[in-house]
Amino acid sequence: MTGKKEDNFTIVLIADNFDPHFAPVTSTTPWGKWHLADIQLLDLALDWISLINAPNVPNILIVSATLTAADLAEFERRWAFNFQSFRGIHCEGCENVGSIMREILARRLLPENSEFLLIENLATFCSSGLVQQIERFRNGRKKDKSCVMSMMYSRQISGEPRFVGFETESHKLLTYQGSKDSPVNEYDAEMFTVGSTIRSDLAPCGIVICSAEVLLAFSDNYDFETFDQVVSEFLVNADVLQQTIHVDILPEDVVAFTATDYGSLLRAQRLLVHRWCYPLTYDKLPARVFPEQIPLRYHRNHVYVPRDEEGPSNAEGTVLGKWSSIAESAVLVDVTLGRGACIGPGVKLRSVIAGDDFVVGDGCTIDGAVIGDNVEIGAGCKIGAKTVIGPNVKIPPGTKITSNSVVMDSHAPADENDIESTLENGYYLWKLLDEPSGYFWRRSQSFSRARRERHASSHSRSSLQHSISMESPDQAPHDVILDTDGAFAHFFSEIKDILNNTFESENLDNADVINKLKIEINGSKITNNISQEDVARGVFAAFLTLPPFSDRHVSAVQSVIAQFKQIWLNYYAPRGQQLQLLRALEEAALERDGVRNLMPHILLQLYQVADDDIDLEGAINEWHDELPADSVLRPLLEGFIDWLNQDDESSEEEEDA
Repeated sequence: MTGKKEDNFTIVLIADNFDPHFAPVTSTTPWGKWHLADIQLLDLALDWISLINAPNVPNILIVSATLTAADLAEFERRWAFNFQSFRGIHCEGCENVGSIMREILARRLLPENSEFLLIENLATFCSSGLVQQIERFRNGRKKDKSCVMSMMYSRQISGEPRFVGFETESHKLLTYQGSKDSPVNEYDAEMFTVGSTIRSDLAPCGIVICSAEVLLAFSDNYDFETFDQVVSEFLVNADVLQQTIHVDILPEDVVAFTATDYGSLLRAQRLLVHRWCYPLTYDKLPARVFPEQIPLRYHRNHVYVPRDEEGPSNAEGTVLGKWSSIAESAVLVDVTLGRGACIGPGVKLRSVIAGDDFVVGDGCTIDGAVIGDNVEIGAGCKIGAKTVIGPNVKIPPGTKITSNSVVMDSHAPADENDIESTLENGYYLWKLLDEPSGYFWRRSQSFSRARRERHASSHSRSSLQHSISMESPDQAPHDVILDTDGAFAHFFSEIKDILNNTFESENLDNADVINKLKIEINGSKITNNISQEDVARGVFAAFLTLPPFSDRHVSAVQSVIAQFKQIWLNYYAPRGQQLQLLRALEEAALERDGVRNLMPHILLQLYQVADDDIDLEGAINEWHDELPADSVLRPLLEGFIDWLNQDDESSEEEEDA
């Protein structure tokens, strides 16, 4: 007996992805077995995780509801000797992170009162062993048990506006924004006396060091489904719980990131390919993680191919699986392909992740897409940006897939009530019900609220139907009224009244009137607790109810758009808000003939009023590309779109001259 106490510090890795945005990927393949080229995602994660806290050999606990016991045993066979202990636990029936964490506590999978490092997303990568960060948290806990977790932050790669607030001296978390939802704030007098720091250049990188209190928080709140909810619980109830969260900002020379949507997944892949996360690189992965145990070899221009094959000369930032055939005239930039790919002449692929047996016909263009196994794309197809194509899809030659499409070979699963699907041209197009646009590509700020409202409304209707069936015949079921309009409908109603009152004041040229209007809009936003995207959609939808749009007077429409210029500049500078404006216009045009007939005039006046202050052209073209091919709006817009693009070409010619 040496008397040395065994270190129970454990890495907890959740090997599932419960985000419905990833359903096109995970509906057929477990997240842990989803692969980049020939490498499964769990193998890629375990390679860098095995170096955490080196030279101390870590314990690891992998929990999953989608990987079978046999799957986990196979990963254990490949990786057990890299860890002090390796446990893979199948958690049957768990549907979210919260249920996984409660299962860990109920089954006592971690030593009592132990600290652990949590990674809740397999697509998380880091170039550091985090030795200093782990030591700092554990030593801090010896002095102060109130600090229940340390959240790792790094330079963000998503490009989304995210921010974090913390006490400057202690790094105690004050303001948190996760998963693109609205930020959670805990402001008190101390925040203004001790000094605080607000930063918008950082993002949580998906790595958190936790105490046992984190597990208890999930256990005590059975409705908690996500890690963000626990963070909010500690922030909002800090005075009662007397528990705090530490913000640990990783050094500049450490690269760490977590891919939470398809766009960040493509960016993460690019960082890996270009060796930003060294020592995690494709050519240093052990042979045992590859089929036939043939590892990848690094070639110039950051191209990786199986060691027994030659790399193509027309690729850059590319990873290829075995037996890939690439035509000499094709161009591949930031592309990852599984085994058996066949890319035809004249094909242009940029920012693409595709699975095994990917076949692309001559002259196709794909820019920004995630594609499954056994997909065939016919010659001359054009696949729009931000597209997801599921496995076994066959796209006929000459097809144009619009941006933000999800193309699948079947209906959404029967038990998947968050998705609707429509048959088109031999394949199915999926839409996500709780996204305002129906898109899967990234999570909007309003997604969580819309999801809660829809599920609550569905539950309320179910409860109402049950209660009506129990009533006596003389009771009137219509006496029970359900308010399912939600916060957005209330916001829209308020803004509609505010805008009409402002319009009737006939003082629209007065700057004070417009400034007052901004204040009232912002006040309604705060009162109704809605996202900036919903503000953009609601304000313009309400604007389209003003009298000039009903009277159909073009000159009056042009005038009122010009008079509200400061509103457009204030709320519609970001591309996302511009798209919400255009979608509000689309909805109104489909509902009202007056707005539909005025559409070209509305767009022209908005474009001219915005001038150089707002770049509307890109948003208009993107929105127009996404309109259904048979939309009644397309013929009305044809002349304006042609003029818009001609005007752009003329400007470029003048600049060249």
